[in-house]
Amino acid sequence: MSQEKRQHEVFISYSTKNSDIANKICYLLEKNNLKCWIAPRNISSGRVYIDEIADAINITKIVVLVYSKFSQESRYVNNEITMAYSHNKPIISFNIDDSEPKEELEYFLKVNQWLPAFPDPEDAYETLIRDARKLCNARSDVPIHLDVAGYKEDDLTRHKRDYISLILLFTPVYWSSFIYMGLVSNKKIWTVMGLVYLIPTLMCLLIYFQILGQLFILYPVLSLFSYLFIIFWALTLIHGLVIRNEFLTRKSILRFTLADEKLFEYLYEEYIQI
Repeated sequence: MSQEKRQHEVFISYSTKNSDIANKICYLLEKNNLKCWIAPRNISSGRVYIDEIADAINITKIVVLVYSKFSQESRYVNNEITMAYSHNKPIISFNIDDSEPKEELEYFLKVNQWLPAFPDPEDAYETLIRDARKLCNARSDVPIHLDVAGYKEDDLTRHKRDYISLILLFTPVYWSSFIYMGLVSNKKIWTVMGLVYLIPTLMCLLIYFQILGQLFILYPVLSLFSYLFIIFWALTLIHGLVIRNEFLTRKSILRFTLADEKLFEYLYEEYIQI
């Protein structure tokens, strides 16, 4: 195991829906000389996600859980806390809402430290840093730094996620238009391409909205589908612009030829040669 992986003192467990707060906690802890491990930042390329998590928890001194109703519902968070408890790791539950832990999570958290951080998490950052220092046996006589002026939000901030959600929800409609154009204009290849284009969009929707999340446990898989989605999105936009005029032409000619396919093909060939 590399020396770099041995350096972290705090493992941060959180739901991806609370990533902004988790990343800010990571920034403040590291600014106060407490090295953190947080996904996906510290996931090594080519390694299995679960193995990385297990190694990081095994090495860490403490675990900071960003607790919310979303982390309660997250299977990954529950697994991380179970693993931390089995390794006798101190757990600080940083509670950012007023929901109560249930089932296994309730059992594990009852014997660990709770830190109320609702309704304003920023009011509890100083206490979190002080408690983390104590549990990590770090120096407590140095000033606590709470300045977040240098903090950069996660690439997927709330507004950006809203835009991505809008695009992801819009693309099936856009790509299904290929199917419509193929059916209306008697161009079967467009219908087939519309179905092909829809596949990566549906996969990205499953991943982004965490539907059937247990099927996507390898982080490289998420990256692969992200790149695939971008490629297909660009191809579809270009292809849509290219075939637009052809679609309108075929549709206009079909109005006159009705069900006579041979007449339609003859008139269309004559038109495009003009």
